[in-house]
Amino acid sequence: MALLMIFVCMPFFYAQSQSGYLEEEIWSRTNPTTGLESDFIITSSGIKLFGKIISNYDYSNYDKVEFEHNGSLKTYFPADLQAFGLSNGRFFMSKKLDESSSLEFVQILFSGKLQLDYKKGKYYIDNGIEIQELRSYYQDVTYDGEKRRKRIKLYISTLKILTAGSCGFELTELIEKSSLDEQDFIKILTQYHECEKLPYKLHVEKIPFVQISPTVALGIGGDFTKASEILEGVNYAFSNSLSYKALAGLRLHDFRKFPKSSIDLRVGYQMKSSTLDVSYIARQELITASQEFQESTIVIPFSYNFSIIKRGEKDIYVGLVLTAWLSSLKNELTIIEQSRINVPEVIFLYERDFMTLTDYSVKPGVKVGANLPLAGKMKLFTEMEVDFFNNFYSVQVLNLPGVDISRTYVSLQFGLQF
Repeated sequence: MALLMIFVCMPFFYAQSQSGYLEEEIWSRTNPTTGLESDFIITSSGIKLFGKIISNYDYSNYDKVEFEHNGSLKTYFPADLQAFGLSNGRFFMSKKLDESSSLEFVQILFSGKLQLDYKKGKYYIDNGIEIQELRSYYQDVTYDGEKRRKRIKLYISTLKILTAGSCGFELTELIEKSSLDEQDFIKILTQYHECEKLPYKLHVEKIPFVQISPTVALGIGGDFTKASEILEGVNYAFSNSLSYKALAGLRLHDFRKFPKSSIDLRVGYQMKSSTLDVSYIARQELITASQEFQESTIVIPFSYNFSIIKRGEKDIYVGLVLTAWLSSLKNELTIIEQSRINVPEVIFLYERDFMTLTDYSVKPGVKVGANLPLAGKMKLFTEMEVDFFNNFYSVQVLNLPGVDISRTYVSLQFGLQF
């Protein structure tokens, strides 16, 4: 890769305030040699190098930069660089955010006469003379003799002062209604620069806040059941614990500010056929019961996932799940036999349902999963999930004490993310 020398005035970068419109040759991520977009760094001596910044996630905060250039990998700290940029448009400069701090890599969201910076959840505005944090805080105030907590929006007065003039006057209402939010600040600064006919550059316009991908999945799972207090002599067993499900939904991933997080929103259908057998043996009585049933469930899982290991496009994540279960039970055949042990020839037969289930519930769960790249943007994912159901089944056989059965549902599913 060829080197492109950019002669940049050093005090412009390393002064306490570093505002002003940035020329395209500084923030441009297009390699003039190849014509392709690429990561780049600008060294402390003003040399611009194109290559690859090694990072498993699209971070908005960096303490150091690992940069690969011509097969060589080197680590840079804020004192080593004037700026660096990513191929997706993120742009960072080395700055001192206050008098007492050392140089830091600060993301530049908007550059012009006023520059909007971002670092670790906080926004700053640079007017070329000083850098001020755009902040708010809560304060206890007394109103009509009653203490209340009031939010003091200091950023409103800061923006009004920095945009003072005829154009600032036109923005008064917009500023006063603004929230401590990136989009609100960008809107204010954009309108101010356009009104003043000043050049500006929005450095995050091509970076989406979140990417949304459709998903489909098929899965199989099994139940592990446990009864509550159960009468001595009573035994129960399900003939089949396996169920099958199909799911479709959306995955929200690659959040601009939280690259390790993702959210799954799905809806699916799950089905199981089984038989519940119950027996009770006492000194004088024998009861056996059998209920064949088909259990159908509409599942609506919501999960928050956090990536713990990522290598390239492969990653492993863990998730917290909250699922709405809308279940129905179709009984196909139920028989209860009751007899006296000392009178075996007399048997009482009943055709009576003795098991019910919770038809609607919202239950917690956990999961671990992995993403594997396929062709293009398509990925294969596999997940193991565990859901917990307290007192899901209720069993009442004749005059025997009722039994509540809890279950732990363990499932394995395979899917595609498009």
